[in-house]
Amino acid sequence: MDDIKNLMNELTEFYPKHIEKEDKHFFIPVMKYFTKIEQDKMLIHEKYEKVIESLQNK
Repeated sequence: MDDIKNLMNELTEFYPKHIEKEDKHFFIPVMKYFTKIEQDKMLIHEKYEKVIESLQNK
């Protein structure tokens, strides 16, 4: 049980730093190498998140 607890603690420390690094230092800079169409395809989930939000707010 202690092993699981220790691993979960490591994960909760690692994951936020990893996501920040990925979002701010990888994803945004790399986007310039893609065409607008490719970028739109990668970001399509944002469109649907907004649609879902608007439906939930009705």
